[in-house]
Amino acid sequence: MTLRSTIGGFAAACAALALVLTSAAPAEAQFGTRFGKNKVRYKDFDWTIYHSPHFDVYFYEEEAHLLQKVVSFAESAYDQLSQELDFKIEDPIPLIFYQTHSDFEQNNIILNFIPEGLGAFATPVRNRMVLPVDLTDPELMALILHELTHVFQYEMIFGGNLGKGVAARPPLWFMEGMASYFARDEGAREKMFLRDAVVNDLLPSVQDNVGGFFAYRYGNAVFEFIEERWGKESVRDFIIETRNTLGGRVGRAVQRTFAMTPEDFDAEFRRWLRRRYLRELVETGEPGDFGRPYRAEPGGRRSRGTETSPVASPSGDLVAAFTNQEGQVDVVLFDNNSRTLLKNLTKGFGSDFQYLVAQEQTLGRKMGRDLAFSPDGNLLAFFARKEGGRHLVLMNVLSGRVERVISPENVEQQLAPAFSPDGRKVAFAAHRGGNFDIFEIDLDTGATTQITDDEIFDGAPTYSPDGESMVITSVVGGYAKLFQIRRDGTGERFPLRTSELSKSNETDPVFSPDGKTLYFTSDGTGANNIFSLDLESGKVQQHTNAVTGCFQPAVLPSPTGEERLVYTAFWKGNFDIFQTDLDDPITEPIVITEEQIAGVESEPVADVARFEPAIEVSVDDANMERYGGFNFFIDDVGGAAGVSDDQTFIAVAQITFSDFLGDRRIFASFQSIESFQNFDVVYVDLTRRLRWQGHLYDNRDFFLVRDPSTGFFDRGRQAISITGASASLVYPLNVSQRIEAGLSYNLRELDFVSQIGVPLENLSDQDLLNIVEEFNLVLPPGTEIEDLRDLFRAAFGDIVPITVIEPRDDDYPEVRAAFVGDSATFAPFGAVTGRRYNLGASWAPDTEESGTLTSAVYMDFRQYVPLTKRTNLAIRAWGTARDGNFATPVYFGGLDTVRGFPFRSLVGDRGFYTNFELRFPLVDLLATPIFAFQGIRGVVFLDVAGAWFNDFQSFRFWDETGDGLGDAVSSYGYGVSARLLGLEFNWDFAKRWDFDRTLSGLETSFWIGSRF
Repeated sequence: MTLRSTIGGFAAACAALALVLTSAAPAEAQFGTRFGKNKVRYKDFDWTIYHSPHFDVYFYEEEAHLLQKVVSFAESAYDQLSQELDFKIEDPIPLIFYQTHSDFEQNNIILNFIPEGLGAFATPVRNRMVLPVDLTDPELMALILHELTHVFQYEMIFGGNLGKGVAARPPLWFMEGMASYFARDEGAREKMFLRDAVVNDLLPSVQDNVGGFFAYRYGNAVFEFIEERWGKESVRDFIIETRNTLGGRVGRAVQRTFAMTPEDFDAEFRRWLRRRYLRELVETGEPGDFGRPYRAEPGGRRSRGTETSPVASPSGDLVAAFTNQEGQVDVVLFDNNSRTLLKNLTKGFGSDFQYLVAQEQTLGRKMGRDLAFSPDGNLLAFFARKEGGRHLVLMNVLSGRVERVISPENVEQQLAPAFSPDGRKVAFAAHRGGNFDIFEIDLDTGATTQITDDEIFDGAPTYSPDGESMVITSVVGGYAKLFQIRRDGTGERFPLRTSELSKSNETDPVFSPDGKTLYFTSDGTGANNIFSLDLESGKVQQHTNAVTGCFQPAVLPSPTGEERLVYTAFWKGNFDIFQTDLDDPITEPIVITEEQIAGVESEPVADVARFEPAIEVSVDDANMERYGGFNFFIDDVGGAAGVSDDQTFIAVAQITFSDFLGDRRIFASFQSIESFQNFDVVYVDLTRRLRWQGHLYDNRDFFLVRDPSTGFFDRGRQAISITGASASLVYPLNVSQRIEAGLSYNLRELDFVSQIGVPLENLSDQDLLNIVEEFNLVLPPGTEIEDLRDLFRAAFGDIVPITVIEPRDDDYPEVRAAFVGDSATFAPFGAVTGRRYNLGASWAPDTEESGTLTSAVYMDFRQYVPLTKRTNLAIRAWGTARDGNFATPVYFGGLDTVRGFPFRSLVGDRGFYTNFELRFPLVDLLATPIFAFQGIRGVVFLDVAGAWFNDFQSFRFWDETGDGLGDAVSSYGYGVSARLLGLEFNWDFAKRWDFDRTLSGLETSFWIGSRF
């Protein structure tokens, strides 16, 4: 048996004679590999600033007609808050508003992707308020009040000082609850979450770290309790005491303000809430008291996911709904008889669209249903987000195949589709020209027709069975009401409820199959519940009476004529769908008198009440100025110190400069690695879809050197230094893919790897043993030290090729290009599904000699395959090839590249590695009296790799005898990861393996960083 490495493997081993191992930055960083989805700028915004008494309002041309309303609302909000808080803000408050949420998502003040569920935000840096205005007037007023409250918080509590804000750290429930309290933004839907927590005994303490949307509702209730128990002045006292308490210790602020312990405060708060809501539970019930649940889990278990927006097939046999049972929002079918899941229609659908438009899942609750069955039951209609807007998707129910994708013309934020009775049209609500109206798309021609056209906010359309009219929801006087519109082109509205019931909201209308009854959602009893209106007699009946909420009703027709309802309900922190029989109510229906009903034959409404702000302002053109974007300020300062992913101590200082809208930024990073100093300064222009950036850098890497006498690694001299400047362009093709191209000029100092011939007689026996030990070369059984020299002579002859390091410095221009894709979906513990890839190349000419100085092509491909909700298979394939007169070598090994081998011990101008990892949960939380490890997960892995110098080495993946690996290397093992203090700690255990036998004992490594 020959040496397991002949010339190819021996040349890699010769690096040991030079006693060199690199510890450069991670292999990916050497080639500029960056992943992440793209935040695409679909519009070019041309900004103007309007100066009102208390605001600098930023707007662009197509929303100029909304300026007067927004300024009026903002000044009304400021007047209200300054009086209630007895506080004034001296400097003008920047208010940046967007016409629609889809425009708002393109802002660069927040650089990461903005989901539909994020309605607006305020930032303590320059007190900026950023929001969309495609809302009803009452909702917009509440939104401005909410975000403006945050600005008052920044000034009152932090004194405009970011450092004090970091030190104070009020809990989320305090910040968001206070904003909700002063905005009066709590309706029946918002109270639903708090009611649920009260009746199910899920209330936390004021000293707890309450998160998510419930923090808003819980905090709002705390402030309401303080006002009712101690008065409005105590609310302000509590805010001031919280300001004076460092570290977010609200318990101490409670004790100082109310002279009671936090535990006593909690007890009184709970009693107050129970008095408010438990009586209602006795008088009402839970959703399960009025219907039977559908189950998406096998065996009929209660779903761990969220099911919303049900719609019935025309036959009544099926119900389609949205669920997140598989970790993403999908459309599924349920069997109505067993109420169990039949089929997931959109599994794997996420690669075509960013997300499906599903209320209470991908966006907040609006009005209407998100799914519609065609009259023949063959198609399902829903909206899905793709690139800059929403598209109408028509899906075949039987095959799950997408039949058509239609983009309605000149509209945005489409919602609530409904098929016409003949199946030739689809009605929906959408935004156009600053208003939300009802539209209709002809499926034969694709033409879009506007049904309503006014300033009234309209939504939730549904056709009458005869197709002669349509019922919609219109927001008038601050409340959502049901109106009937005849399809005769007049656009006249006929109210279905009188003004006597004005202080309630009705929406989600749907007709019975015979057209005689209209079912809808109303909050007239305090919580959302399902009602019906007999269109002939005017009689109203209540069909559910849940303390939390039931909404989005759909009618289940039956061949026998016995109708049933299916609806969405909320209970114990989750949304489920339920079915109820209309002719056998669990409780007696509540009948509202006929005198309170206006029939559909009443006079049409010519002028409906509009929402009136407290202050109406007139816009003066003299107060406008064009926005200039080159006034930079410090936007963020950060730093870190710790262990890098190559187990080296590092310290990093980062400073971000930005213009006011975040469209132009400067990122400066200064890094200290032991005795070396690196810096990177990047200017990025994000004003257009085609982005460009300039980059100045000075990066130094170094070697780790093994001391032959001790066997320990010591820090060696600098190995590579690259100083230079570059300019590059980035064009996102879509959210998941982009093209990058750049030109740079570099000054390089490199310890270049080359090869010389060394007589075998000049190598001592210890030199030969060091090579065998370092690279785990397999010797024939029974090999003695005197046989070793003969084995080397048989492999190489009298002259052994030895790798040496020669210093070199040069300068050169370089061009780079890359194609990057990223469709991965992440959970808190890492990527769970999708793929990421980077295909790139670089080339630099030799300015002193002819030809190429250095060039590279590279690939990084990663695939994530979910096996269960929390277990997945992660696969990575990475490779590169370098050429040129003086090609920059590649180094890798160790960490999660090739485990079980010394860090960066694989060296060459060709290289690859592949990883297979099974990742699974172990322990969610391991708490100690001092700290807590979160998200403890396990991994089982297999790594395969190889590296070589192509000019003077050969490489064979398999051994020439076919008995295991040849020049390639491999390892297998297991590991564990855990999060602590925002960092991910990893501990891996590996054994080297050649696919035939295990070649080493258990090698361990500990490192900080994210797994690939």
